[in-house]
Amino acid sequence: MTNTTQNNSFRIYPWVFIPLFGLIYYTTLFMMTMGRDADYGFDWIAALIISTQFGVIWWLTQFTLNKLLKRGWRMNIQLFLFGVIAIVLLNDCIFFTLRSIYVSIRYPEFSLFNWALLTIISLDGLLKGMIVMSILFSLHFFKRWRLESEENERLKRNELELQNRALKSQLNPHFLFNNLNTLSGLIRQDPAIATEFLKEMSDMYRYILKTTETEVVPLMEEVQFAESYTRLLKKRFGKNFNYSIEVTDFDYVLPPISLHLLLENIVKHNRIDAECPMHFTIKQKDNALVVENTISLKNNVDSTKKGLQLLTEQYTFLTNKTIEIREENNLFSVKLPLLKIIG
Repeated sequence: MTNTTQNNSFRIYPWVFIPLFGLIYYTTLFMMTMGRDADYGFDWIAALIISTQFGVIWWLTQFTLNKLLKRGWRMNIQLFLFGVIAIVLLNDCIFFTLRSIYVSIRYPEFSLFNWALLTIISLDGLLKGMIVMSILFSLHFFKRWRLESEENERLKRNELELQNRALKSQLNPHFLFNNLNTLSGLIRQDPAIATEFLKEMSDMYRYILKTTETEVVPLMEEVQFAESYTRLLKKRFGKNFNYSIEVTDFDYVLPPISLHLLLENIVKHNRIDAECPMHFTIKQKDNALVVENTISLKNNVDSTKKGLQLLTEQYTFLTNKTIEIREENNLFSVKLPLLKIIG
């Protein structure tokens, strides 16, 4: 639709520009010769003739230029000069043809031809030729630049889509790796909770598979997914694990399993026991979610270090907004921009 509108604009502009140019051109000539030709007054028919003359030059030049380009000619200085010379000759032919008709009917006292007039009209044609060729060259280069820009944008979008698919392909093994480690620990600590965790894990993995081809998911679904995972963690760590989720406006979207990746990081990197209880919050602030937790880092962590990197790259693909990561006052926080639902 946009391309069609722009192409139509290029076809419509000459119909407005040519009569306006003819009127301005004749008005300029009239004012320059007012002292000599004041008795004749402003001649609207002459203005119309000049507009017609300029219009014929424009359309014939544009038609010929398109034909030459299709035959392999290049837009260079040689073609520009060739066009200007052709317009000078065409302008002379049109002018003297129209003059022979118009002057014979309305001003028979004027001579039809003289060398001084030919010189003036040739200079007039030279000016028109430079104007017409400059405009047509400019339009050609602008159209080509626009097409190249659109093609580059399309290629860039395709490249980003391929990158995003590659990122999503990394999420599945990342999810499995971290949760299988958690499941392994639960089996040794509490087989009953491990069984429940395995069932919940299968439901979560089903959610991940469902969103594999999806760039974003509703905030409501993502929060519910995070709450399911958090309840399992609460059963595992008991009173040593506390959390609060404060989200009121769900009219947003964000990348799939964003919150899950952050919750994984909390459990993976921090001690959670009676000596180091964990408390984290998920708060909605303006157009963002802030996930914040206390810091009690473990000594040794078996980590692929891809969670936050994957999340950051997903946001880079989707929007110009970026996640913000802070660590201060024994608190670690990640701010996730929320994306507005369009349509």
